[in-house]
Amino acid sequence: MAKLENDVHKKISNALANVTVSPAVLARLMINENKYVNESFMQYFINYIVAMATRAHVPIYLIEVQQECKILYSSLQELGLTGTVGRMSVDNNEYLIV
Repeated sequence: MAKLENDVHKKISNALANVTVSPAVLARLMINENKYVNESFMQYFINYIVAMATRAHVPIYLIEVQQECKILYSSLQELGLTGTVGRMSVDNNEYLIV
């Protein structure tokens, strides 16, 4: 499994490192993804915030990012959103009753 995560991480990192890619456009496109993709992205993002905010040492160029993560982490703690939650299966049998 570690190889799979490393490959996915490289793809995400390469996309975000590309200055011609807009994070705002990526966020807008994410809205059209299914529930599982959106939940997984939120878990990825929250785990990054928790990991960055709680690190004792970061490279000098990431100090501002760590400060932002500490602020976000504090807010997440107040909301009770820092716990680990497993992925939920997508219910493909949803119907609208009219």
